[in-house]
Amino acid sequence: MNSNNIPYPELYYRIYPKVIDTISKNIKEVPIEENIPEEDIDKMIDEVFEEIIRECPEIGEDHMERRQRPFRYRNRQRIYYGRERLVKDIIGIILISELLRRRYPYNHGYGLWY
Repeated sequence: MNSNNIPYPELYYRIYPKVIDTISKNIKEVPIEENIPEEDIDKMIDEVFEEIIRECPEIGEDHMERRQRPFRYRNRQRIYYGRERLVKDIIGIILISELLRRRYPYNHGYGLWY
């Protein structure tokens, strides 16, 4: 199967254009010799997440998740992966992959991000 014919989940099609717009607004040119500060990446992830919440408010309205979280995970060491965290991780993956694609447009071996 050709990679161009692989159907992505609907959420990808909602997130991807917002990631592209956010990168275009925040970064004029992806630096090749230096990394983008983590704070800038987090800011862009939050910006895209807020747009997704406006478009799909049900993502931020998981009442069971919010009600059970304090009791079930309060004393645990592991990170709690609720709906918001998972969506932000997906946004981060798409955002970083797009930044890598822009940094190395002709290199498909993305292991060059230092």
